[in-house]
Amino acid sequence: MDNGDVGDASPLVSAVIPAYNAAAYVREAIESVLRQSYAPIECLVVDDGSTDETAAIVAAYGDRVRVLPQENRGVSVARNRGAREAAGDLLAFLDADDRWLPERMERQMQVLQDRPEIEAVVCATEVVDRELEPVGVVRQDPSIDLHDLLLCRASVVSVSSNLLVRREAFEAVGGFDERLSTSADWAMTFRLLQRGRLASLEDTLVQYRVHGSNMSRTVEVFERDMLRAFDGLLGDPAAEPELRPLRRRAYANLHRMIAGSYFVERRFVPFARHAVRSVWLHPSTLPYFLAMPVRRLRRRLRREKRTLSSPLAGGK
Repeated sequence: MDNGDVGDASPLVSAVIPAYNAAAYVREAIESVLRQSYAPIECLVVDDGSTDETAAIVAAYGDRVRVLPQENRGVSVARNRGAREAAGDLLAFLDADDRWLPERMERQMQVLQDRPEIEAVVCATEVVDRELEPVGVVRQDPSIDLHDLLLCRASVVSVSSNLLVRREAFEAVGGFDERLSTSADWAMTFRLLQRGRLASLEDTLVQYRVHGSNMSRTVEVFERDMLRAFDGLLGDPAAEPELRPLRRRAYANLHRMIAGSYFVERRFVPFARHAVRSVWLHPSTLPYFLAMPVRRLRRRLRREKRTLSSPLAGGK
């Protein structure tokens, strides 16, 4: 049987987990793959040069998990390594600190079986804290297009833990960009949208864990990666012609986002640098910055209101 033919009853799916010093969470990630309601599925863990107990934890699963050790080269290299070594022609990805819900693969596979023209599918993501308490839900609009993505005006789920993609499409877009870390999944979404065959489920089938050591929570890395991703995509001669006029506005919105991230951290020098750059590129972002004091005051008032309405207020 051809593992990649979704017309077959049970095509093989390869789940790739990149792991670096993930001893605190990798067991939960692996268990969430092994407990999927869909079969057959293989689980590969790419140990990206861990120095903690990650290797020992993964090794304890024996032949239920394939371990691919390598020196530390970054998450995108690890994902691509797992994809190359995978046996299936359907690839799924899971960060070592996230989890899949049991029906994730079954629901996404159903989309590929029902719609043969679709090359990849994502789902909604539940954001949770370190103890898996819900923080919020992120859903991707099924009608999202490249304009929405470039102008930072649409909710986008992270494909690092919820992407199911045909190998042929994954290879056609070049896999994950190995120059990138935090924005590699954003760039992957862009490339898949360019092909016009990316579907999005409203079902919440993935838990994305937010904690102090999340790579994506470092503003400098976010700044470097997103600027590099934009340079690569908007500077690509093969880029869609209708996207080129969006260049200045797209960069303006990106600098606005970066400025906002620095503002939240109260790092006002880089905030000012990106704010000025944003407005210079496209004055349409000026109202965003002018309204920041008002938004900040409203948030403060909401916090004070919640505090006053708390049953613990007043020392009870």
